[in-house]
Amino acid sequence: MAKRKRPITAGNVVFEIFFILSYPFIATFSVLVTILVWIFSLPSKIIAFFGSKK
Repeated sequence: MAKRKRPITAGNVVFEIFFILSYPFIATFSVLVTILVWIFSLPSKIIAFFGSKK
């Protein structure tokens, strides 16, 4: 069994808990940014679509 190099402290435990709890927030933020980029790029895609038709 591998030995821990650092002792377990209260700060370590709190950090681990916050680190695990941050994943849903990071995922939500990523989804929101992706949706915003898609929405703001729509006008450009529409202009390019109609501009390419001759």
